Amino acid sequence: MYSRPNRRRRAPRISIAVGLALLVSLAAAHEPRELLDDPGFRPDSPHAAAFVESLETATIAVHPTLIRRAGRTAHSFESQAQIIDRLNADGITAVRGTRRIDLGPLYGMPQWDVFQADMQAVAEAVMGLQPAAQYHLVLEFLFPVSDQEIFGIECYVLDQQGNNVMSFLLNAHHRAFVAVRLSASDTSEAARDAMNTRATTLAMDALQANIRAERTKASRKVALAAGDFEENLFEDFETPIPATEDSDGIPVGFITFTDGLSTVDFSVADDYPPRPDARDGNRVLQLDMEVQNWAAFAHFFYYQGPDAAHWTSYDWRGYDGIAFWLYGRNTGSGFFVDLIDNRNPGATTDDAERFVYLFEDDFSGWRRIAIPFGEFVRKDVGNGAPNDGLGLVAVHGWAIGVGTTDGPVTYFVDDFSLQYVKTKQEAGPEAAAEYPINELPMYGLRDKTTKQKRADKKYIRDMTRGGRSREEAAEVAAKNAWHVFYSGDKAAAIRRFNQAWLLDPDNQLALWGFAVTSIDRGDWDAALRYYRMAIESGPENPRLERDYRLALRQVEKIQSP
Repeated sequence: MYSRPNRRRRAPRISIAVGLALLVSLAAAHEPRELLDDPGFRPDSPHAAAFVESLETATIAVHPTLIRRAGRTAHSFESQAQIIDRLNADGITAVRGTRRIDLGPLYGMPQWDVFQADMQAVAEAVMGLQPAAQYHLVLEFLFPVSDQEIFGIECYVLDQQGNNVMSFLLNAHHRAFVAVRLSASDTSEAARDAMNTRATTLAMDALQANIRAERTKASRKVALAAGDFEENLFEDFETPIPATEDSDGIPVGFITFTDGLSTVDFSVADDYPPRPDARDGNRVLQLDMEVQNWAAFAHFFYYQGPDAAHWTSYDWRGYDGIAFWLYGRNTGSGFFVDLIDNRNPGATTDDAERFVYLFEDDFSGWRRIAIPFGEFVRKDVGNGAPNDGLGLVAVHGWAIGVGTTDGPVTYFVDDFSLQYVKTKQEAGPEAAAEYPINELPMYGLRDKTTKQKRADKKYIRDMTRGGRSREEAAEVAAKNAWHVFYSGDKAAAIRRFNQAWLLDPDNQLALWGFAVTSIDRGDWDAALRYYRMAIESGPENPRLERDYRLALRQVEKIQSP
């Protein structure tokens, strides 16, 4: 079974690691055989990257923490205040949320069902509230039996439209949850308060870990886009892999799927438009398609045993993305690439979890398509698949497909590869010195994307609300940037210096910040240039002038034989 449009969607099933019943057989449910090191279970969200990217300027409204009991929902304002203090200390603007959400009593159901239902209810409660805030955060502690022990933590982070941006759950399957011992030492209120404080700290630690993980995805995406990667050729299509069925009757090998109305045929071709860097005698995959709704070519991996074929998997955790050559026709048709991830234990049907990446046929000729794994989003095809994220530990196949075509069309595909980002040692000193555009002083004076320009306009609008001038807003932003610089987070500091410069290109503190950033990166020529610009922008600043003289002397020492 593959994917079919307009099918009735079934509720996704969580993996056994996080989907055990919370309120039934509690003792058994909270004695997991294996503990996970993940910072909670976080369902994939297409909004996560934008959330992390906006944290420098965004505001989060933190609403009172929900104390969810079997009898009723109570609230903790102490936990709410703790979250606000922690986020602000981490450099994220957080304010007090005004909505005290009542979800009623906690009924017996698996935690995954509680998580889904409560996230929907929380989204409906906070949508449109406090428009000055871009996001809402609500923490929930689950007390199904008594006030003495927390059996689960759920953290909902949503945008103003109610979309999940970085929500996650924690329970006794996670090592960090077990380590903090979320049970009260006695029946006193002080003991319960201490337990709630530990749970809040754990939740905020997990949130920061999830933010870091998302930022790592983004940095790897930048590295892939910059070409700082190595490739391992996975299949070159020189020889077709025959289609067959595994021992359970599931099609495997080189196979095709359609909506029942479309056609797709594949072959290995040696007569094709010349491809850059192709080897002599190279062959490619040819796809002849006429598509009404959708059609796809897939490779489901298998090995041939003595008596039967067996659908098998590969571990792709050591890689950061995939790449392949595609011959485009500039038809405007929509392409999709699927990763066929893990299956349920003991499965005998195609219940593999799918993740999809979409792009358009908006080019002519050969193009190298590179896709970081972080760009794939979950694709629910109603096959009872696990819902545990793109783990890559057991990838069962991949597919490429097309939406509607305007009549017959032929595409060519070649050299499907796995990519991994080079380390600084592997990439060499020049690659090690590359930075994202928002970590280059003055944004490297580079052209920005349309999305980045929109974000700049929004930032300027937000910072100048209430009649504040751009110059005044720049001074606030620059002082904040210096605070971050002294805290040791120099990547965040340069991003904030850039924001101050965006508001006012003559802001002295921002230009000074560019100078010290350049020194930190060993670029003394740029540092001296920024120092001079800062001094010329005024006002007179003895400390700035002293720093400039020290930098001049240091350059003289470097240049002297």
